[in-house]
Amino acid sequence: MLTRTRTVIARTTAATIAPTLALSALLAALSLAFTGTASAQTSFQASVTDTITRPAGPCANGAYACGTANIAGYGAATWNFYTTNSTSAYSPCGSTYTATTYFTLVSDPHSTLVVDEGGSLCGLGHDGAAYRGYYSQGSKAFGFPFAIVGGWTVDPASTGQFAGLTGSGTDQVNVAGAHYAGSYSGTLG
Repeated sequence: MLTRTRTVIARTTAATIAPTLALSALLAALSLAFTGTASAQTSFQASVTDTITRPAGPCANGAYACGTANIAGYGAATWNFYTTNSTSAYSPCGSTYTATTYFTLVSDPHSTLVVDEGGSLCGLGHDGAAYRGYYSQGSKAFGFPFAIVGGWTVDPASTGQFAGLTGSGTDQVNVAGAHYAGSYSGTLG
């Protein structure tokens, strides 16, 4: 009787352990797969600059701001920032915007990273005095510094080397007179 009980317990234990080990192996494999996916994310850094010729104002192609970019790991690019919506608030950082931004590689004009972004327009100074000056003269005003501060996500319309990528990040572009300069940072995957 004792031998038979030991045999039944051994079979029951083996039957219980085998699925548990298989489940553990599956979870370990999935963990490695997700770790591999997470490590496939790469850092994204781009600096942008633009100088608008007075009194022309926004870009000839209809972009609110356009200029050059340098994308780490990709090189020189053009930068086009198209405002899609905005709300105005007469406060230092209360106005908001949405935009679609295009980075097209100079070395590969068929590769365009498209990002959808949104954020705030922030006047400089304690009470946003410079921003109030911008409001009084409109978007073609020169000499009233402010900052475009936002977040972005990759748009599926990206092409070439950027096709199929996902990612997100933040950006800040400082505007002073007719000069725009700033940076975009985040991850692509």
